[in-house]
Amino acid sequence: MLNGNKLEKLDHMPVLECIQELFLDGNQIASMAEVSKLSGLKSLEHLSMGGNPIAEEKGDDFKKEVLILLYEALPNLKKINGEPFSQEDIQEAMALKEERIKEAEAAAAEAANKPAEAEGEEAPAEDE
Repeated sequence: MLNGNKLEKLDHMPVLECIQELFLDGNQIASMAEVSKLSGLKSLEHLSMGGNPIAEEKGDDFKKEVLILLYEALPNLKKINGEPFSQEDIQEAMALKEERIKEAEAAAAEAANKPAEAEGEEAPAEDE
């Protein structure tokens, strides 16, 4: 249990491959990037992070965001914040993950094409 320790970062969290339950409630973890650092905890079955800024910000979507980030890395995960998740929850999260990947790829392709389009344009003539 690491409840209420004012943790903001999980950089120095040891990779405890056999840990099954991790309680990080009431800390100061404020980003999903920090949550993603738990991906090495392969035996993790129950993750609890209630009372952290990121869980408060995401609200009901926190479980879905954790599934998007960690479901494939943590095959034994069964509960998030004390609540089990269903196959439907997993499918919904994976569909959203795919949608985000496609959006990111489309945005990257669009950004890559913009400089090429700009090269073909002539600079406006300066008034003398």
